[in-house]
Amino acid sequence: MLGAICGDILGSTYEFEEKKYYDLDAINLCLESDDFTDDSALTFAVADWLLNDINKNYHNDEELKLALGKQFLKYSKHTFKENEGKLGFGRSYFQWCAKADLIQEFKPYNSYGNGSGMRVSPVGWFFDTMEETLRFAKLSADVTHNHPEGQKGAMCIAAAIFLARKGKTKNEIKEYLLKTFEYDLLNKSVSEHRDICSWSEICQDTVPMAVVAFLESENYETAIKNAISYGSDSDTIADMAGAIAEAYYKEIPGYIYNFCISRIPSNQQKLIKEFYTNITKKDV
Repeated sequence: MLGAICGDILGSTYEFEEKKYYDLDAINLCLESDDFTDDSALTFAVADWLLNDINKNYHNDEELKLALGKQFLKYSKHTFKENEGKLGFGRSYFQWCAKADLIQEFKPYNSYGNGSGMRVSPVGWFFDTMEETLRFAKLSADVTHNHPEGQKGAMCIAAAIFLARKGKTKNEIKEYLLKTFEYDLLNKSVSEHRDICSWSEICQDTVPMAVVAFLESENYETAIKNAISYGSDSDTIADMAGAIAEAYYKEIPGYIYNFCISRIPSNQQKLIKEFYTNITKKDV
């Protein structure tokens, strides 16, 4: 989860730059202008849902999705101060949120944008089986992104995190994702993606790009730089790549952690700590 949030923060300054970087050393991290975005805000919402909602007396998936919808609304409109973060929600989500706030209507809008993949990382950490991971990844998408590609994007990122934290090799992760989700773009390299890509925020493009950024990385930092190097939706691609990289490499460099945690409001720092305490207890 924190790997996703740090990726979001580190990629935020580059989000609309639309510049391709062929030299990773030219990508500077921990810039003064970096901050968390809507990607992190909705990641906090998913974490809160997993910690505080899913064990309540909900009788079906519709009730679980409604509970998450209310968490999305809370973290989108009622949690952060005006000067906190870069909460640039997409138009469709903003309209969904406004309607939810005004008349408590939480109907999904059939999106296949990468919002489903950017917020799913807590699911990849929370469950002990792939079956549960995929079920709750799909539920987390369905609140808004109930298009099959939106569902698939969330499930792919959550599955990759699950496999990485369980110690699978990069080849094993790639083969599972190829077989299960049929993203042919996983067979392209970072440089091939960089050459052909344009700015995109849909799952079909950016989820494979994020996975490949991780697969070709040497550590957490290079996964983030690979993601930024595409010149596309940098904060969200770095969010998804960073989520998998954290699970695989088991660490985030200290200088990145210290910088990013300083950008996160204190209440959400407490939520992160609670989340990691909870999943640590699960693994004991």
